[in-house]
Amino acid sequence: MSSSPVEKSPVQLFDLLVELLLSKDVPEKLVASRLKPFVRASRPEPDRLGRKFLITQGPGFQLTATFEKPTFDLYQVTARLTPAAYAQIKAHAQALASVPKTGAAWKNSWLGLWPQWKVSRGDAPRQAVTARFMGVLPGQKFIVFTRS
Repeated sequence: MSSSPVEKSPVQLFDLLVELLLSKDVPEKLVASRLKPFVRASRPEPDRLGRKFLITQGPGFQLTATFEKPTFDLYQVTARLTPAAYAQIKAHAQALASVPKTGAAWKNSWLGLWPQWKVSRGDAPRQAVTARFMGVLPGQKFIVFTRS
């Protein structure tokens, strides 16, 4: 058997997703190649109603990346996570928000049930990423990353 590569942490995955969403012109092929060290399986979906999807799966997560017309660049990523991965990422996001120079902010909404993390680039204030943390149910933990 061949040895598997070193498993990447959920925090590294979070940082990569934020980096990809903050970047301009991120096509499906680039996203697939950048996610390759994290994933075990990947499946592109055909164009449906002006959107393409890339579904990837790895240890502790399943991602659905959404690419929108006209350029089919990355717009949104939905991450379905194990409770352990969700907890690591949430703690990391809260830690980033506590450091002023990161440009990140943490906001509790809906009585703290669906917190939101937002970061914007210093060089492009209009480009920002919002991550909504949805972890109400014990077995289902989601984070929805959206470019705004």
